[in-house]
Amino acid sequence: MKNYEIVLMFSVGEDSLTDQTIDKYKTVITENGGSIDRYEDWGPLKMAYDINNENKARYILINFKGDNSIIDQLNELIKYNDHILRHLILNTKLAHTEPSFMNKEQLKSAS
Repeated sequence: MKNYEIVLMFSVGEDSLTDQTIDKYKTVITENGGSIDRYEDWGPLKMAYDINNENKARYILINFKGDNSIIDQLNELIKYNDHILRHLILNTKLAHTEPSFMNKEQLKSAS
C-alpha cells in the first residue's frame, strides 16, 4: 500500500453535493482495501485567480493508504464531476496523520 494525499477544490455553495461526493470518495477508498489517515475540510478560501468566474473554492484534504486501482477509480470519478474546480493527487513517502498547517491556522483563529 502506498501513501497518497489528495486536495480537492469544490465550487462554493454546493455543500450538500460536496459532502455526498466526499462520502463517495471515502467509500471508494475503504471498500477497496485502503484506509484514511487524515481528513480535513478547510472550508471556503479565496483563490489566487478566478476559475470558471469563481474567486472562492471549498478545499478538502484527504490522506490515505491505497493502491493504483483506488487512484484509477478516484480519477475516473473526478473527471466527470463538474463541481470540482481543480484537484491534485500526490504520492507521499510517509503517512500524514497530524493536523496540517492549514488546519492548525483555522483552529488558532477559531479560539
